[in-house]
Amino acid sequence: MLSQAIKAGFKRSFTTGLAALLPTTLTVLILIAGFGLANDYIGRPVGGFVLWAFETYGGPSVDAWFIQKTGHSLLEMRSTDHWLKSAIGFPVAITMIFFAGFLLASFLGKRLMETFDHLVARFPIIGSIYGYGKKVSDFLLKGNRQVEFKSVVLVKYPYEGIWSIGFVTGDGINVLTEREGKDMVTVYIPNAPSLITGWVLILPRTDVIPLPMSVDEAIPFAVSAGVLLPERLKPGQPVPAEETA
Repeated sequence: MLSQAIKAGFKRSFTTGLAALLPTTLTVLILIAGFGLANDYIGRPVGGFVLWAFETYGGPSVDAWFIQKTGHSLLEMRSTDHWLKSAIGFPVAITMIFFAGFLLASFLGKRLMETFDHLVARFPIIGSIYGYGKKVSDFLLKGNRQVEFKSVVLVKYPYEGIWSIGFVTGDGINVLTEREGKDMVTVYIPNAPSLITGWVLILPRTDVIPLPMSVDEAIPFAVSAGVLLPERLKPGQPVPAEETA
């Protein structure tokens, strides 16, 4: 009996500790992986280019200064993963991005960017990839309010008897509304655990069930594949009053 109590206590403590440390551990691992990718594709290449510029245009005196301060020549640091390559690369890359954004925000910069977008869009495969990437970046970085989740609903998808959670994004299409004679609604069904990909459904408003869940609550629920459900919506809790979609 005592042995079972000890086992239960150990399991409870271990589970509590794991639940407390797992989010922090995952966050640290994601940040480390993200920094590694940024360092491999941004920091080191940009830093290597800067060191090459110092070596090419600075002359022997600049190379001698680096040897005196670091004990390595510019060529040695360029050809290896010296920490100075990343230390120089990241600030230079951030500065370049800032000035690029400043220039592109001007009238001439916007016109040049529009011309570039039209030019790239003419290429069959590259244009599709670039267009999709631009839409995703605009949505994530610019806060594009043309795409907005209005409310959270349940719909029968992909077939009768199966319910999926979705986000109302609009009022449907007028052609379909006139043809069906019903009030239609556009619902986005995310492909968990990603919110970027999914399915767009246009269906009668009467066929959706409004959920008393905010968009901020529904996004973690979808990303976690249904694990992070608000406590008030779990089985055994009283059903909240229905809300209109």
